[in-house]
Amino acid sequence: MTPDEKNRLLALIANPPAGSKLAAAKEYGVDLTLIAENLEMTLGERLKRASEAARFFKALQGAARRSRAEK
Repeated sequence: MTPDEKNRLLALIANPPAGSKLAAAKEYGVDLTLIAENLEMTLGERLKRASEAARFFKALQGAARRSRAEK
């Protein structure tokens, strides 16, 4: 994504057209800046981030199980 494309995207996110699906998503509470952030990453970077998140949640799940077993 070029710097100009990024600036246009951020401007669109900040002020989506009234009645657009983008405006509806923003009104609903979707963090559109995260979408812009993900669009800047390569597929490999997105996969790495997802893999790291999955490892974190698996570790968290294991800790919760151990905590419940100790009670």
